[in-house]
Amino acid sequence: MVYTPFAAGELLTAGKLNSRIIEELMEWTPFTDIGTFSAGFSAATLTPRMRKVRILGQERWEYQGRVSVVAGTLVANVNTTIFTFNGGTPIYRPTFEHGFQKAGGATAFYGVRMTLQPSGQLQVGVPTAAGNNTNGILLDACYIDAPI
Repeated sequence: MVYTPFAAGELLTAGKLNSRIIEELMEWTPFTDIGTFSAGFSAATLTPRMRKVRILGQERWEYQGRVSVVAGTLVANVNTTIFTFNGGTPIYRPTFEHGFQKAGGATAFYGVRMTLQPSGQLQVGVPTAAGNNTNGILLDACYIDAPI
């Protein structure tokens, strides 16, 4: 089905056009309001948060902020759950698994592998060479198109 932002002949105002091209479905919401951090992980000064928007009829979930990590909590070569999104309604969990490559603090310049599971678990891991001293994970430019 083709997305049509307005009907032929419809009176179009700037406000109506903007809301049909990009519509905010859920404003930026702190992670602490929509789930629970695992032990050793917490919200940093740049609070991790999520919002939902619809762009040209396509839903997108966006994430931003920084997750603080207690040194030694994120062990290399281990898939670790750092946060679990609440279940039920409203929906914060995707239908399918999604993966991202993110940046982390004190990872010896190695990336952080991150996945979001249908169970609501946000999981991360670093390679052996990154060591066990990761102190933060950045959620910059993290989004899911068509999450459900």
